[in-house]
Amino acid sequence: MVDLDRSINVARKSGKTQLGAKSALKSAKLGDAKAIIISANAPQESKEDVLYYANISKIPIIHYPRTSQDLGIVCGRPHLAAFVTIFSPGDSDILDAISEN
Repeated sequence: MVDLDRSINVARKSGKTQLGAKSALKSAKLGDAKAIIISANAPQESKEDVLYYANISKIPIIHYPRTSQDLGIVCGRPHLAAFVTIFSPGDSDILDAISEN
């Protein structure tokens, strides 16, 4: 089983990631992300848009079970992070969480 918090943290440090709804939506439309992480309390309208385009682009979604505040802390940021886009996982095993999700 993948430790999601640790995997996200490692991906942020060793891979290529971006925070935010705009980045997640753009990547979902372009289909250039490996995965998109969505917090449990992400804004509904943004979440629906990202899910729609990610489904079309066949980008896997990882549903983070806690709040955007918790996700921000895991990412090492002092602010909310409802969406994390993974372009390269680096040394992380975050992509293994897709099959568990």
